[in-house]
Amino acid sequence: MIRDEFGLPAPGDIRSVLAAAAAPQPGLKPLIDVFEFRFRPARDSTLRNMALGNLVLTAFAEVLGDFERAVEAVGRLFNCWAEVLPVPSSPATLCARLADGSVVHGEVAVRTPGKPSIAEVFLEPQDARVSPAVLQAIREADLLVLGPGGLYCSVLPGLLPNGVRQAVQVSRARTAYVCNTTTQPGQTDGFDTVSHVRELRRYLGEGRLDYVLLNTHVPASETIAAYRRDDVHYMPVTPEEVQRVKALGPIPIVGNFVEEGWQGKRTLHKLDTIRHDPRKVATALQSLIAEGEVRTGCPLGAA
Repeated sequence: MIRDEFGLPAPGDIRSVLAAAAAPQPGLKPLIDVFEFRFRPARDSTLRNMALGNLVLTAFAEVLGDFERAVEAVGRLFNCWAEVLPVPSSPATLCARLADGSVVHGEVAVRTPGKPSIAEVFLEPQDARVSPAVLQAIREADLLVLGPGGLYCSVLPGLLPNGVRQAVQVSRARTAYVCNTTTQPGQTDGFDTVSHVRELRRYLGEGRLDYVLLNTHVPASETIAAYRRDDVHYMPVTPEEVQRVKALGPIPIVGNFVEEGWQGKRTLHKLDTIRHDPRKVATALQSLIAEGEVRTGCPLGAA
């Protein structure tokens, strides 16, 4: 609705990143909960399930005249510990060509279960704007991290705008993919971790993926069963599968990367999955930056 009525990029993912990176003063912490609040009107409305933060970003963009400036302004308001940059910064629609040759338009259609499998994803228009700051950040980064998240609706779309993959190709950075722990209905039904890695390499470019974080910790059977009822299937990572990932080129970094103390599925706007623990993942990624010679070593169980 925001994309169609205001001519802005879909703000949902960037809103989530701003909320995750927020470090407000103690008195302003409730703002983050309000930012993530979703409307539940009694009657059907375009506001149903709309996050207030999406509307806040829209209002900032209208006042400041630019979506990038809106994201920057909210980042300052929330005292974000990270610089948050939108990709792309002009409206674009995610589309998918399916195995039967048909094409679907829009994220909801791309991730809808029951359709033929996804053959490829692309953006319309293909020349969606990418900020020079984004390309500069990619070229100057020490480590580029992709995932975890919906492969076709969150991870790969960031690589689709013109200039992004080219910037990755010339960047000095190493690249790491945090592979999902589960399949996602409508996107990766029947996939294993190798399928995820193979598909990412297809978009990222041959030989450009350096590391893959693979969770080898098996959650409790009740946890796996709870998600299976939603057609969200845990992807076990066997030693054979680790070697298959390695054969594709990247170094597998294996370990226990999932959340501890599972207390049941969360009620989310989108489907819940078995999630990574952010601190465990951060520790692994920081070690990749610290160990410039990691290709000759084996941190964190590199296989």
